[in-house]
Amino acid sequence: MPERSVANLNKPPRLATCDCLNCGGGIEFDASDFAEDETRTAECPHCHKETSIFVEREKPVAISNSLTPEPESPTPKSLSDFIGQNRVKARLELAIAAAKSRGEPLGHILLIGSPGSGKATLANIINREMRANGKSISGAAIEKAGDLCGVLTNLEEGDLLFIEEIHRLRRVIEEYLYPAMDDFKMDVIIDQGPNARSVRLNLPRFTLIGSTTSKDEITRNLLSRFQIVESMDDYSIDELTAIARRFAKSHKVEIDEDAAAKIARMADGTPLDVLNRLRHVRDYAHVKGNGKITLEVTEVALKMLVSSDEKEYVSDSRDAIPSAVRREVWRRDGGKCVKCGSRKNLEYDHIIPVSQGGSNTARNIELLCEACNRAKSDLIQ
Repeated sequence: MPERSVANLNKPPRLATCDCLNCGGGIEFDASDFAEDETRTAECPHCHKETSIFVEREKPVAISNSLTPEPESPTPKSLSDFIGQNRVKARLELAIAAAKSRGEPLGHILLIGSPGSGKATLANIINREMRANGKSISGAAIEKAGDLCGVLTNLEEGDLLFIEEIHRLRRVIEEYLYPAMDDFKMDVIIDQGPNARSVRLNLPRFTLIGSTTSKDEITRNLLSRFQIVESMDDYSIDELTAIARRFAKSHKVEIDEDAAAKIARMADGTPLDVLNRLRHVRDYAHVKGNGKITLEVTEVALKMLVSSDEKEYVSDSRDAIPSAVRREVWRRDGGKCVKCGSRKNLEYDHIIPVSQGGSNTARNIELLCEACNRAKSDLIQ
């Protein structure tokens, strides 16, 4: 297999794809010397009939050249500044220190967690800690192998590539990542039919950080390529309260301690939802009050965000339970009390109380009506 260095290439292959006009099968070819709107004839590798091949107008790949947050952003700039996720931070701190001491890029990292839990923020921080040139892209934006080839061949030694929602990569494209992650090489096919040949591109050593909402959405082949796989932990009420205070300070808004705690309890358990609720309460305080966020202002403002179904069925016991978990529990329990079957005054109850180490997971939460929940509380006491 011929091998050539990226540095020695005057121009990397321009991979293009189009569908066969006979069978509809996909054809991948090198379009480096194609003129705009030029059409040629080629043999389809699927039906072996002649068909026309052409280069579709390129859609820009949504890639960001920097992972650095805006200067006025409340986003933390270092691991020590990041609130919560102590276990994950300790693992990352160790890996970063080891990589720096050896003068090597970090191993590939996969971050797993619900939307808004801080995965992209951690990627930003890793980029800062490694003093790397960070680039980010969504997995859904990589539509063909040529897109991925363009992204990888534009990386430099020690760069960090963050692929958000990496589970949305098409399986055919995902396979191109395997040699890139293992050996920092990429195999591309030039031409088709009897003229087809494989070319191996040497890539610079880089770090890939992928994010996903569930480990189950990642194939085993891709999962095995990550040296560090970390699942985001649940945030405690105290951590979310501290995050609310930080957000308020960054927005130059005065907030009471009780108000910050109330916003934290009413959020879905993620920093992003805390920020969204704080912005709403800030707007309410600015328009309806004197600009200061008090507990009274917070309670009135947050009631505006509660849907009619939640007002009728669910009390504040849902506080700090992620919305995805609440939906899963509601579907599993059929929207009724698991004890008596009532559909009135329902509450999300922790089977093992949080104070005793219980988690905010569906396995530890059930739907109870107010009467059954109070009866359970009396038995515990």
